[in-house]
Amino acid sequence: MHTEQRPGKVARVVGVVKTLVTVTLALAALALFLAWMGGAFHEKVPPGIATVERPKAAGRTLVTTERTVGMETVTAVGSVQPRRKTDVASQLLASVREIKPRPGDRVKAGDVLIVLDDRELVAQQREAVASLAATEADLVTRKANYLRIKELGRTGTVSAEEINNVEGAFRVAETQVKRAKETINRIEVQITYTKIAASTDGLVSDRFAEPGDLAAPGKPLLAVYDPNDLELQVNVPESLAAGILVGQKLGIRIDANNLATTALVREIVPQAQQASRSVLVKLALPQSSSNPILPGMYGRAAIPVGRVERVWLPQSAVQQIGQLDLVEVAGTDGTLSRRFVRVGRVADDKVEVLSGLSPGERVALPAK
Repeated sequence: MHTEQRPGKVARVVGVVKTLVTVTLALAALALFLAWMGGAFHEKVPPGIATVERPKAAGRTLVTTERTVGMETVTAVGSVQPRRKTDVASQLLASVREIKPRPGDRVKAGDVLIVLDDRELVAQQREAVASLAATEADLVTRKANYLRIKELGRTGTVSAEEINNVEGAFRVAETQVKRAKETINRIEVQITYTKIAASTDGLVSDRFAEPGDLAAPGKPLLAVYDPNDLELQVNVPESLAAGILVGQKLGIRIDANNLATTALVREIVPQAQQASRSVLVKLALPQSSSNPILPGMYGRAAIPVGRVERVWLPQSAVQQIGQLDLVEVAGTDGTLSRRFVRVGRVADDKVEVLSGLSPGERVALPAK
């Protein structure tokens, strides 16, 4: 019995030994891997300050940053609008027979723009003329009768009451004639309304009706504006509006036609808009024949808020790396060091440095 149990014990001991050896080897391999990752088998750099060889400024073109004191401005946005815009409408309720101009056509004062249907008015005019003829004939009869009765009244053959009655009928006939004439005059005036003419020179900007449409008083049929008298209307924050005066010149820019100039403040609306807390300011625009200005174009005006110091640098001295801007600054030891800067507006060939440089520092231009 004892000789049969010893081989089983030996096998179990051997299995335990193999497991211990496997675990030991795995731990040793893990320890070696961690030591390799920690740099135990690499040469280490001793601690200290490493010297970096900087490029020399010799042979490079150096420029000095400039300091200027200028006016700080805030941009107010708006749009171009005509100073005089006319909505052409009818004074009568009538159908449209003809609309002569199209959008973009130029018109002159007195040009007939729209023709309305006048047939009903012409018929009323003929009726009024016939009525006038009838009242005038009645007036002739009543006047002759009145003169005859009046003569008889002097001899006493007719009573005073009869004379008064005849005279009253005569006066009524006179009034009827005057009324008929005024009716004719009114109809003649209304007939002139059937031909709508331009009140001033201008440019047709829009057309709201076509022949056959019904024209009604107050309903626009055409829109005409003066292209030679445009203005830029901008919304200025109410906190800055008090510093703007009528007649003051402000810098403006219209991006659509690349127009940058100055404009005169023509009008300041004396009321703030509650929604935007701003005041409407209107600036007279100069005429531009090469780049025409159209109503509705987006425009900007520079509103002065005070004086500020600026640092300027040639635009070619700024290098771009991705979205970062950097320059090479010359030190007192004749070496160049790179420095990141933040730039702003561009004027001519110079760029404003918002931070990173001080006035008087020298910067190297890129090597050719």
